[in-house]
Amino acid sequence: MAITRVKVSERIAARADKVWEYIGAFNGLTKIMSGAVTNSEISQKGNIRRLKIAGLKKQLSERLIKLDDKNKIQSYSIIEEPNTPVPFFNYTATIKVKATSSRACLVEWSSIFEVKKGATKEECLAFAAGIYKTGIEGTRKAVSAPKKKTASKAKSAPKKKTASKAKSAPKKK
Repeated sequence: MAITRVKVSERIAARADKVWEYIGAFNGLTKIMSGAVTNSEISQKGNIRRLKIAGLKKQLSERLIKLDDKNKIQSYSIIEEPNTPVPFFNYTATIKVKATSSRACLVEWSSIFEVKKGATKEECLAFAAGIYKTGIEGTRKAVSAPKKKTASKAKSAPKKKTASKAKSAPKKK
């Protein structure tokens, strides 16, 4: 069978380090793919994740192949199990985050795989690209979400003196 390749590349207006905090976390898909990945469990060793993906009856197991935080690269593969719930096999994916400026980066999510018997190449391309676009968009939303003020930060703002307070009566001795 022929090897199929798919790649989704999108620019995010945020620092590469901040984007990597979200998209580079091997067990962080539920944070960036809300609704698509409904559950993620990681093995004790940290190199296997089991995902529950909306619309799929079975869990999907993936193995971390490479995690390079310095260069912001992560590679993983689907663990071949009987009846894997996706339309492809021999699947390996790579996520890369490259700084394009001090305040922006390019996210590339790509994969290679073979199409399962009974599935079409177009179906597989759409499935994989849809997952990657959802993850990148979820990351974009996560890094651009306004930060919530904490109680301590809210109290630390300087208070303005009003004219009435400035003209208050002197203290009695």
